[in-house]
Amino acid sequence: MTAVRSGHGTGIGTEDTTSARPLSIVHTVSSLSIGGMEQVVVRLAAAQQAAGHRVRILAVHGGPLKNEIVRLGLHVAILRAGRVKRSVGAVRFFLSSRPDIIHVHNPTSLHYAVLSKLVARPALVLTVHGERHARRGSALEWRLVSAVAVVSHAALRTLRLPCDPLKFTVIHNGIAPANDTLEMREKTRRDLGVGDRVVGAIVARLSGLKGHRTLLRSMATLRNDGVAPLILVVGDGPERSQLEEQAQKLRLDASEVRFLGARSDVERILCASYFFVLPSDTEGLPLSVLEAMAHGLPTIASRVGGIPELINDNEQGLLVPPSDPRALAEAIRCLSSDRALRGRLGDSARDRTRTEFSLSTTVTKYDQLYRKALTAT
Repeated sequence: MTAVRSGHGTGIGTEDTTSARPLSIVHTVSSLSIGGMEQVVVRLAAAQQAAGHRVRILAVHGGPLKNEIVRLGLHVAILRAGRVKRSVGAVRFFLSSRPDIIHVHNPTSLHYAVLSKLVARPALVLTVHGERHARRGSALEWRLVSAVAVVSHAALRTLRLPCDPLKFTVIHNGIAPANDTLEMREKTRRDLGVGDRVVGAIVARLSGLKGHRTLLRSMATLRNDGVAPLILVVGDGPERSQLEEQAQKLRLDASEVRFLGARSDVERILCASYFFVLPSDTEGLPLSVLEAMAHGLPTIASRVGGIPELINDNEQGLLVPPSDPRALAEAIRCLSSDRALRGRLGDSARDRTRTEFSLSTTVTKYDQLYRKALTAT
C-alpha cells in the first residue's frame, strides 16, 4: 500500500500501530448535517471503533446524520442550545468520558473541545478540512492543540492559522471500496428512467461554492451544440430554488438536468452514472470525489484545493479551471462521447483509491498521530 505523504513537523511514519492499546477517542464537530466533512468523521469513527477503540462523537448542533451514526452503533451526544449550557454540557461530557484523544474537526468546535483540559488531560488533535473557515479560534485555543492534520498539501501551503507550523502534517481522507454490482446498476437506471442515456452526477451541497451555476451554463452550451448527456444533481441547500430557476431560464429541462435533492442512496446514483462532475470554486479534499473514484467513475473537476492531489489530469479524470463553463462543457463533451476514455480513466481512479486513498490507510495515519500527540502531552 502506498503511504500517504506527510508534511513537516509532526510528520508520521508508516509503522504498524494496530497492536498498541485501544484508545478512548472523542470526535467533536459543529453539526450533524449531511456534508462531506461530517461524513468523513462518521466513517473514520466507525472504522476506529471496528479496530477496537472506544469512540464517541460530540456535536455542537444536531442534524439528520444522527440517524446514520446511531445505525452504525456509535455513541453520539449533542450539546444544548445556548453558549453557557453548551459549555457546561461539554465539561460534563468530558468529565464522564475521560478521553485519551479529543479529535476536533475544523476550528468551529475548538472552543468546546479545549474545555476538556479543565477536567481531563487528553491530547487535542485538530483536522482542518478545507481552506476557508469563518471561525479561526483564539491563540490560547491553538496553543492547547497537540497536533494539526490538514487534508491536502494545497491547504497546508495556503492556510494561515495562529499555530506553530511544526504541529502540522498532511493526512488525506480515505474511502472504503465500493460494492457495485451489475444488478444494482441496471436496477437503479431503471428506477431513474434513464434508459441508455449517458449520465453524469454531481453530489454536493447547493451552497454557491460547488460550481452548480457554472455547470448549468455549460449544459446550456452543450444542448445548443446537440450534445445530450443527463446530469443528476444530488444534494440540497440554500441555493436550490435559485439554481432551479436558472435552469428554467436556460431552458434546461429534466431530460438534461435533474434535481434529485438530498438522497440516502448516493452509492446507487454513482453506480448508475458514467462520470462525476465537481466544478467547485474552492475545496479541501472532497469526499464526494473519492466516492466517485471508488465507484470507478472518471471525474471532471476544477483544478482547486486538494483536487489535483486526487486526480491527475487525463489519468483519473479531467481538470478544468474554476468558473469556466466553456472548458467544463468541452470536458463533459469529451467524456460523454468517448466510452474507451471513460473506461480508462475510471479504472485508474478506482485503482488509485485502493492504493493511495484507502480508509484503512487514513485510520492508521491518525492512530500514529494520536500516539505521537499523547507522548507530547
